[in-house]
Amino acid sequence: MILRLIERISSVSGWLSGIGVVVMAVVAIIDVFLRYFFSKPLLFADDVGVYCMIYIAFVGAALTLKMKRHIMVDILYLQLPRKVQLWLDVFTTLLGTLIVCIITWQTAAWVLYTYKTGFTSSGVLQTPMWIPMSVIPVGLFFWSMQYIVESAKVVNVLRSQHLKTKEVTNV
Repeated sequence: MILRLIERISSVSGWLSGIGVVVMAVVAIIDVFLRYFFSKPLLFADDVGVYCMIYIAFVGAALTLKMKRHIMVDILYLQLPRKVQLWLDVFTTLLGTLIVCIITWQTAAWVLYTYKTGFTSSGVLQTPMWIPMSVIPVGLFFWSMQYIVESAKVVNVLRSQHLKTKEVTNV
Protein backbone atom coordinates (compact mmCIF):
# COMPACT_ATOMS: atom_id res chain seq x y z
CA MET A 1 0.00 0.00 0.00
CA ILE A 2 2.80 2.42 0.87
CA LEU A 3 4.61 1.51 -2.35
CA ARG A 4 1.48 2.37 -4.35
CA LEU A 5 1.16 5.67 -2.50
CA ILE A 6 4.76 6.53 -3.37
CA GLU A 7 4.13 5.66 -7.02
CA ARG A 8 1.05 7.89 -7.00
CA ILE A 9 3.14 10.73 -5.52
CA SER A 10 5.70 10.15 -8.30
CA SER A 11 2.93 10.47 -10.88
CA VAL A 12 1.71 13.69 -9.28
CA SER A 13 5.26 15.01 -9.26
CA GLY A 14 5.32 14.51 -13.02
CA TRP A 15 2.18 16.62 -13.39
CA LEU A 16 3.71 19.29 -11.15
CA SER A 17 6.82 19.26 -13.30
CA GLY A 18 4.60 19.74 -16.35
CA ILE A 19 3.05 22.79 -14.71
CA GLY A 20 6.58 24.16 -14.35
CA VAL A 21 7.09 23.71 -18.10
CA VAL A 22 3.88 25.63 -18.80
CA VAL A 23 4.84 28.46 -16.43
CA MET A 24 8.28 28.74 -18.01
CA ALA A 25 6.80 28.77 -21.53
CA VAL A 26 4.18 31.40 -20.65
CA VAL A 27 6.78 33.69 -19.06
CA ALA A 28 9.08 33.27 -22.07
CA ILE A 29 6.26 34.00 -24.56
CA ILE A 30 5.16 37.09 -22.64
CA ASP A 31 8.78 38.24 -22.44
CA VAL A 32 9.31 37.82 -26.19
CA PHE A 33 6.01 39.56 -26.98
CA LEU A 34 6.78 42.55 -24.74
CA ARG A 35 10.35 42.77 -26.00
CA TYR A 36 9.34 42.62 -29.67
CA PHE A 37 6.28 44.89 -29.67
CA PHE A 38 7.05 47.34 -26.85
CA SER A 39 10.83 47.04 -26.37
CA LYS A 40 10.06 46.40 -22.70
CA PRO A 41 11.08 42.88 -21.72
CA LEU A 42 10.14 41.29 -18.42
CA LEU A 43 13.17 41.99 -16.27
CA PHE A 44 12.54 38.93 -14.12
CA ALA A 45 11.99 36.45 -16.99
CA ASP A 46 15.52 35.05 -16.76
CA ASP A 47 15.19 34.46 -13.02
CA VAL A 48 11.84 32.73 -13.41
CA GLY A 49 13.20 30.64 -16.29
CA VAL A 50 16.11 29.38 -14.21
CA TYR A 51 13.88 28.63 -11.22
CA CYS A 52 11.47 26.75 -13.46
CA MET A 53 14.27 24.69 -15.02
CA ILE A 54 15.45 23.61 -11.57
CA TYR A 55 11.86 22.88 -10.54
CA ILE A 56 11.16 20.84 -13.67
CA ALA A 57 14.30 18.73 -13.35
CA PHE A 58 14.08 17.89 -9.66
CA VAL A 59 10.32 17.56 -9.26
CA GLY A 60 10.06 15.39 -12.39
CA ALA A 61 12.89 13.00 -11.47
CA ALA A 62 10.66 10.59 -9.53
CA LEU A 63 8.28 10.11 -12.45
CA THR A 64 11.22 9.71 -14.82
CA LEU A 65 12.55 6.87 -12.66
CA LYS A 66 9.10 5.30 -12.32
CA MET A 67 8.69 5.28 -16.11
CA LYS A 68 12.30 4.07 -16.57
CA ARG A 69 13.12 7.04 -18.78
CA HIS A 70 16.53 7.87 -17.32
CA ILE A 71 19.48 7.44 -19.64
CA MET A 72 20.52 3.80 -19.75
CA VAL A 73 23.50 2.17 -21.40
CA ASP A 74 22.50 -1.46 -21.60
CA ILE A 75 24.63 -2.93 -24.37
CA LEU A 76 26.54 -5.16 -21.90
CA TYR A 77 23.62 -5.59 -19.51
CA LEU A 78 21.48 -7.25 -22.19
CA GLN A 79 24.24 -9.80 -22.86
CA LEU A 80 24.21 -11.01 -19.24
CA PRO A 81 22.19 -13.99 -18.03
CA ARG A 82 18.79 -13.07 -16.53
CA LYS A 83 19.84 -13.97 -12.99
CA VAL A 84 22.93 -11.74 -13.21
CA GLN A 85 20.76 -8.93 -14.59
CA LEU A 86 18.44 -9.27 -11.60
CA TRP A 87 21.32 -9.16 -9.12
CA LEU A 88 22.76 -6.15 -10.94
CA ASP A 89 19.32 -4.47 -10.79
CA VAL A 90 19.17 -5.07 -7.04
CA PHE A 91 22.65 -3.65 -6.55
CA THR A 92 22.12 -0.58 -8.73
CA THR A 93 18.72 0.33 -7.29
CA LEU A 94 19.97 -0.01 -3.72
CA LEU A 95 23.08 2.01 -4.56
CA GLY A 96 20.93 4.63 -6.32
CA THR A 97 18.68 4.82 -3.27
CA LEU A 98 21.65 5.34 -0.97
CA ILE A 99 23.24 8.00 -3.18
CA VAL A 100 20.01 9.98 -3.70
CA CYS A 101 19.22 9.82 0.04
CA ILE A 102 22.67 11.22 0.88
CA ILE A 103 22.31 13.99 -1.71
CA THR A 104 18.83 14.77 -0.37
CA TRP A 105 20.23 15.15 3.14
CA GLN A 106 23.10 17.34 1.97
CA THR A 107 20.91 19.63 -0.15
CA ALA A 108 18.45 20.02 2.72
CA ALA A 109 21.36 21.16 4.89
CA TRP A 110 22.43 23.52 2.09
CA VAL A 111 18.94 25.05 1.88
CA LEU A 112 18.87 25.50 5.66
CA TYR A 113 22.26 27.23 5.48
CA THR A 114 21.02 29.66 2.79
CA TYR A 115 17.94 30.35 4.89
CA LYS A 116 20.00 31.09 8.01
CA THR A 117 22.47 33.31 6.16
CA GLY A 118 19.79 35.23 4.25
CA PHE A 119 21.45 34.60 0.88
CA THR A 120 19.53 36.26 -1.99
CA SER A 121 19.82 36.09 -5.76
CA SER A 122 21.74 38.72 -7.67
CA GLY A 123 18.90 39.00 -10.20
CA VAL A 124 16.20 41.62 -10.40
CA LEU A 125 13.90 39.80 -7.99
CA GLN A 126 16.48 39.55 -5.18
CA THR A 127 14.83 36.23 -4.28
CA PRO A 128 15.77 34.67 -0.95
CA MET A 129 17.58 31.67 -2.40
CA TRP A 130 16.20 29.17 0.08
CA ILE A 131 12.82 29.48 -1.69
CA PRO A 132 13.80 28.24 -5.17
CA MET A 133 16.49 25.97 -3.73
CA SER A 134 14.04 24.17 -1.44
CA VAL A 135 12.57 22.39 -4.45
CA ILE A 136 15.86 20.49 -4.84
CA PRO A 137 15.72 18.41 -1.63
CA VAL A 138 11.94 18.00 -2.00
CA GLY A 139 12.33 16.63 -5.53
CA LEU A 140 15.25 14.47 -4.43
CA PHE A 141 13.14 13.13 -1.57
CA PHE A 142 10.41 12.09 -4.03
CA TRP A 143 13.10 10.53 -6.21
CA SER A 144 14.59 8.60 -3.28
CA MET A 145 11.14 7.30 -2.33
CA GLN A 146 10.62 6.08 -5.90
CA TYR A 147 14.05 4.44 -5.74
CA ILE A 148 12.86 2.53 -2.68
CA VAL A 149 9.84 1.33 -4.68
CA GLU A 150 12.07 0.26 -7.56
CA SER A 151 14.38 -1.55 -5.13
CA ALA A 152 11.42 -3.42 -3.63
CA LYS A 153 10.25 -4.39 -7.12
CA VAL A 154 13.58 -5.87 -8.21
CA VAL A 155 14.03 -7.68 -4.88
CA ASN A 156 10.55 -9.20 -5.31
CA VAL A 157 11.37 -10.29 -8.87
CA LEU A 158 14.65 -11.81 -7.69
CA ARG A 159 12.87 -13.58 -4.84
CA SER A 160 10.18 -14.96 -7.15
CA GLN A 161 12.88 -16.20 -9.56
CA HIS A 162 14.65 -17.85 -6.64
CA LEU A 163 11.42 -19.53 -5.51
CA LYS A 164 10.74 -20.79 -9.06
CA THR A 165 14.25 -22.21 -9.25
CA LYS A 166 13.78 -23.87 -5.87
CA GLU A 167 10.46 -25.44 -6.97
CA VAL A 168 12.02 -26.82 -10.16
CA THR A 169 14.93 -28.39 -8.25
CA ASN A 170 12.57 -29.92 -5.64
CA VAL A 171 10.39 -31.61 -8.28
